[in-house]
Amino acid sequence: MPRRYDLDFVRVAAFMLLIIYHVSLIYDSKEFLLKAPQTSPLFDMIHLWTHPWRMSLLFIISGTVTGILLTQQSPDEIRSARTRQLLIPLLLGLLFLIPPQMYIWLNAVLGVNISLYAVFWHYVTWTPVPLPGGEHAQLAGMQHLWYLAYLWAYTALLTLALSAWPRLLATAGDQLEAWLTGKWVLIFPALYFVLLRLVLRPAFPPTLNMLGDWYGHAVYITSFFVGAAMAMRNDYWDAIVNMRRPALVVALACAVTMTMLFPALPAVAPEGGRALAGRILAGTFQWCAIVAVLGYAKVWCKSENAVIRYLNRAVLTYYVLHQTVMLLIAYALHQIGLMSASFFIPIAVATLAICALLYELKRHLEAFCKAMFPPRLA
Repeated sequence: MPRRYDLDFVRVAAFMLLIIYHVSLIYDSKEFLLKAPQTSPLFDMIHLWTHPWRMSLLFIISGTVTGILLTQQSPDEIRSARTRQLLIPLLLGLLFLIPPQMYIWLNAVLGVNISLYAVFWHYVTWTPVPLPGGEHAQLAGMQHLWYLAYLWAYTALLTLALSAWPRLLATAGDQLEAWLTGKWVLIFPALYFVLLRLVLRPAFPPTLNMLGDWYGHAVYITSFFVGAAMAMRNDYWDAIVNMRRPALVVALACAVTMTMLFPALPAVAPEGGRALAGRILAGTFQWCAIVAVLGYAKVWCKSENAVIRYLNRAVLTYYVLHQTVMLLIAYALHQIGLMSASFFIPIAVATLAICALLYELKRHLEAFCKAMFPPRLA
């Protein structure tokens, strides 16, 4: 099957947008590991306009790519490859990239005067850090690396299921095809995401903790599995393309309405009709934005692009590194009193530049190691 260049474009764009989103968290109304002295509702719009759909889109792309690869490789081969690609960066990131984030959070937000070495020690020995008020903080959490853990778990579940039931995806695709073609490709998934927001999310708010994030799993494993099941279904992709214009119109209408309803992110969950309207709008926006992005990308992005080809290989490294790099840059600016909103773009640009440099160093180091220690032929 020819390579899906549209998926490469969308994957790269979604990860780059994720980096911009994380920089915006320093300046918007949400709690974060480091906050600027003055926040602005303008940055809340980045959250409102991208957060409902961005990660679901990435899981759909991952599922689709997995579904395509399953026509060429065995489930065991894919699971082995994904374990190397995802678990090694996850484990290294948890060990070396999360402690600096905890260091910044403890010093800048909680007012703890603690060294980076001490943070590493508390982190690896699982001992709580005493806070100025007499409380203690346990240093735990995957932070932005949760995506790697979730994606590996979903890939492992799918490939293990396929080893036991080889026709699982084909059967699921047959069952879903009637529900995800024609105009229904826009209607049924939107209703599903709205229902999850109305019923499951209030009972199980997102935690990004793999053991208890039931709403998150319901959204992301569905997105991943649908992407895998429908990867090779031409009727599905034709429907995505055909519905791209109405999807874009509905998505923009939802985004504008949410901006009017929530000009700034609420400090606490809204109640009553405002909460109900927000959940319906967000669920509808979530799927319509995905259809619009995938539909227009399939129409516009039909040929290979050298920059996208390079970034498609690099973007996972960017993702793993970016939040720690971003926070270290922002914390250095915070220390000298330069955390105004005017530094939003410089922080984003510097983060991307350093991630690009580190990726090139990684790439050259891998090439050097292969040259020095070539694999032995069996």
